[in-house]
Amino acid sequence: MAALYGLGARWRARWWRRRARRLPKPVLSVGNLTFGGTGKTPFVIHACQELERRGRRVAILSRGYRALGPEGNDEALVIDRHLPSIPHVLGPDRHAAGLTVADDVDIFVLDDGFQHLPLWRDIDVVLVDATAPFGGGWCPPAGRLREPLTALGRATFVVLTRADLVDRETLGAVMRTVRAHTAAPIATAAFPPSCDADLSGKEVCVACAIGNPAAFVRTVESLGARVVTRRFFRDHHAYTDGDAAELARPGLPVVITEKDAVKLEALWPGAVPLHVVRIALEVRDGAAELDALFDRL
Repeated sequence: MAALYGLGARWRARWWRRRARRLPKPVLSVGNLTFGGTGKTPFVIHACQELERRGRRVAILSRGYRALGPEGNDEALVIDRHLPSIPHVLGPDRHAAGLTVADDVDIFVLDDGFQHLPLWRDIDVVLVDATAPFGGGWCPPAGRLREPLTALGRATFVVLTRADLVDRETLGAVMRTVRAHTAAPIATAAFPPSCDADLSGKEVCVACAIGNPAAFVRTVESLGARVVTRRFFRDHHAYTDGDAAELARPGLPVVITEKDAVKLEALWPGAVPLHVVRIALEVRDGAAELDALFDRL
């Protein structure tokens, strides 16, 4: 079944190759190859800031998840908190969405766009999480690859994220696998964390509804906290009052991601501390090449 899924994904990519619709301004797509979190949101924020610094007007195009309601679109809410002045249009037809603001922007940033093949893109940046790079090597139902690894051949630029959380040998192996499928430049990046409180030596509960919860646990531990309990929800989970009460009941400080905070903060009972860990993109190897990519746009 996984092989059939992969064949279908390859056929779909070929079908759209000559049928993708173009927007009247350049499109920078940010995406990944696996289901789960690779750091697309911080990269989108970083890219928009870099393009604005170069004097360009930017708009972000995201799919959005209508079934989840406005509070379920956590990634969009995080982006809007960081970039309140940038137009952010949500909709499944991102060509139509882009046309609504095309007269007022110079560059479109396509969020989670690597598989959104109906829209032509000028630059395809693909993020690969070094801690869980290839989704078990299979497409669903056997693994978490959205497409076979050969799809990396479409990439303009590859960024290995969370590169600081693996050893050099592991990172080299991931890089060699990526290089076997693309000639695109490869950069490495980390997400240095910060928190609204000093967690050193504290016993905490970690709670999150993200694609890679294990990586978040490691991030919290890197801040000196001792993770006593953990509660993981499905990605894009819409928190309820009951969820907040359950998390607060043991009495431990609860540590969450910024993506969870945009939904959970308003529901928090208040008796137990709720701490938010925020991350920013830090490009390491390949920073000059990525800057050249933004200049090219």
